[in-house]
Amino acid sequence: MQFTLRLKITLMFLGVMILSALASMTILAMVFGPIMTENSETQVKGAANSILLMRQMNVDSKNIQDLLSIPPIYIEEITADSEVIQSRKYQIQYAESQGSFYVETSGIFPTSTLYMSNGDKYITVSALSKDNNYWVIYFIIMLSFIICVVIGTVITIILTRMLLKPIDQLNRASSEVARGNFSVRVPEKGLSEYRSLQRNFNRMAEELSGTETLRGDFISNVSHEFKTPLASIQGFAKLLQDDSISESDRKEYTQVIIDETVRLSKLTSNILNLSKLENQTTIANKVRFSLDEQIRKIILMLEPEWSKKNIDMDIALDDISYYGNEELMGQIWQNIINNAIKFTPVDGKISVHLFQTDANIVVKISDNGIGISHEAKEKIFEKFYQGDHSRKTEGNGLGLALVKRIIDLCNGKVYVENLFEGGVCFTVELPFVIGDMM
Repeated sequence: MQFTLRLKITLMFLGVMILSALASMTILAMVFGPIMTENSETQVKGAANSILLMRQMNVDSKNIQDLLSIPPIYIEEITADSEVIQSRKYQIQYAESQGSFYVETSGIFPTSTLYMSNGDKYITVSALSKDNNYWVIYFIIMLSFIICVVIGTVITIILTRMLLKPIDQLNRASSEVARGNFSVRVPEKGLSEYRSLQRNFNRMAEELSGTETLRGDFISNVSHEFKTPLASIQGFAKLLQDDSISESDRKEYTQVIIDETVRLSKLTSNILNLSKLENQTTIANKVRFSLDEQIRKIILMLEPEWSKKNIDMDIALDDISYYGNEELMGQIWQNIINNAIKFTPVDGKISVHLFQTDANIVVKISDNGIGISHEAKEKIFEKFYQGDHSRKTEGNGLGLALVKRIIDLCNGKVYVENLFEGGVCFTVELPFVIGDMM
C-alpha cells in the first residue's frame, strides 16, 4: 500500500496521541493504584468488622449477608471444602491468629476480597472497584483520551489537507511541465517556505519556457541557415552543368559554392565547438604565448573585411604573455572583432586595446556602430539568441555564446555596454597568476 504524505502525518499524529494516552494511563495507574488498593481494602475490612460486631449481637449469617451486601460490598458464604478456601486456608488461619484478616487485591482497577472463618464455613467479602470513585475518575480520563484521539485525528486530516494544498498544486504543475506546458504557474501564497518553493518553481518554469523558445528559434534559424546555402549550392551546381556558360560566370558560380560551403562549415564548427565546451569543466593544452601578437594576427586575418568598409583600426596592445589554450583564446578575439566589423558602418572606427591591471588582463573592443537594446544586453551571450533586430545580420547566434563559455572556463568575465558617443564596447577580463606570466 502506498502511503501519501497526508496519511503519514495523520498516522504519526494518531500514534503520538495513543502513546501519550498510554503514558498518561500508566502514570495515573502508578499514582492512583495504591490509593484505590488502600480504599478497597479499607472497605472490605470495615465490612468484616461489622460482621464481627453483628455476630456478637447474635445476628445470623443470612441477616448479616442481607444487611451488609450493599454495593460496592458483596458478601458470600461458602463451605470449607471449596477449592477457593482450600487454596487459602493456611493464610486465613495465620491472619486470624494475628488478630487480622486475610485480604487479596488484584487487577488494574483494584478489587479486594477478604476471607474470614464463620464456624464450619467461611465468608468472603468483596469490594468491586467498578463502583469506586477513583475508578470513575479513571474511566472518565480514559474516555476523554479516546475522544481527544478521534477529534485530533479528524482535525489533523483537515489541517494536513490545507497545509499540503500548495504541494498538490506544485505536483499538478510539475506534471504539466513534464508534458511540455511551460506556461503553467502556481500562486505564491501561504507559508514563507511554500512561497519560496513556489517562487523557485515559477522561475524554473519561466527559464524552461525561455529555453524552449530559444530551442525552437535555434531549430528554425539553423534549419534556415542550412537550407539557404544548400539551396544556393544546388542551384549554382546545376548552372555549372550548362556547357554554354562563360568562363567568368563559371568562376562566379564556383566562388558562390565555395563561400556557401565555408558558411556551412563555420556553422557546424560552432555547434560542435559549443557542444564540446559545455561538457568541459577545465581548460586543457595550456601554453604560454604572446596575447598581443595573437590579437594582431587575427586583425590582419580579418583585414579584407574591415578594409572593404574602409574602417579605421585604432590598435593599442601592451606586450603581455598569457598562459592558456591558444586556439580557444583566438576564437574569442575572432568572434568579437568580426562582430564589430559587421556592425560598424562604412568609414567607421574600431578600437582594440589590451592592457594589464593589478588583478586582470583587460581587452576592450569597441565600434562606433549602432547601439544595443537593454533586452539584448541581458541575453546577448545566450545560445542561439538573435533577438535584437537592430544588430541582426548573418549569423546563427552561437559566436558570443562560444565566447562566454570559453571565458567562463578561464574564470574570467565578459560584458558589453553602450558607449555615450555611440557604438558598443565589449570588455574581456582574464585573471592571471604572476608565475604563469613569467
